[in-house]
Amino acid sequence: MSSQRPAQTDEIFGLELELPALQLPKAEAMLGLLGALSLTFVGAGSDEILAPKPGTTPVWSLTRVRALFANDVDLTRAKRVLSQSLGDDINIDIVTVKDSDWVAALTAAPREIRVGRRLMITAAQGTHLPGDRTVVRLNRGLGFGTGEHPTTRLCLEWLDANLAPGATVIDYGCGSGILAVAAMCLGAARAWAVDIEPQALEATAANAALNGVDAQVWVGRPEELPASSADIVLANILSGPLIELAPRLAGLSDGSGTLVLTGILREQHDQVRAAYSAHFARLETRGREGWTCLIASGALR
Repeated sequence: MSSQRPAQTDEIFGLELELPALQLPKAEAMLGLLGALSLTFVGAGSDEILAPKPGTTPVWSLTRVRALFANDVDLTRAKRVLSQSLGDDINIDIVTVKDSDWVAALTAAPREIRVGRRLMITAAQGTHLPGDRTVVRLNRGLGFGTGEHPTTRLCLEWLDANLAPGATVIDYGCGSGILAVAAMCLGAARAWAVDIEPQALEATAANAALNGVDAQVWVGRPEELPASSADIVLANILSGPLIELAPRLAGLSDGSGTLVLTGILREQHDQVRAAYSAHFARLETRGREGWTCLIASGALR
């Protein structure tokens, strides 16, 4: 299907892809970085992994994702980038949606997301600045980490409740940079944001500048990371990389530091926990909508 844009105002464009549930976090990250304004999920098979509560998002072993974009996004390029990131075996189609309700939703005022006692996440163009909240602005369409996905919420809620003023933070797999930027806005002294995707690094730098913390946020690839340790290491990535990176992430935390790890489906939690039990004395689990967050502290030396 062509990516040409007809003039009808009730027609919008998107990408539809079918992929295993384990690739959903990465797909969401990439779609956000490419400018997706909305994501919907439909089971492509009959076997649902999670039995969601009313109003929550189900996850299937094979999931069809539809991402809707503004009409000035080059979907041919977006499709090519997704194929390079997710693999050529993932089926990706350019689709059109003729539905005035979708158009109205995508052009509505930016959603404000309140997290915990202190945080509020809003779009770059948001105008509501409550005096009782620390506001984090995000460039619309620049990344996974709008605050709505359960894994992002788990990390943000931990930061809101636990971040000490003057702490140092590493955001490993930073995506849009929301975690590093939120940490800075909440009072961290310094943050290092790393990712293997060039688009993620670009998005993080842009969001750090938008919030006026770019001078305190280092952005780069993992192998370029200059920090030897930090008070807090955040990693909102997939369970496989979390397990593989256990020695590396444990080494980035100083003796009194804390790791906050998510991107873990409920049924993957025990494997991730086992990988970090060799490095930390205290392991705490929190959950949301079928996803879990592992909080590791008390490094074993």
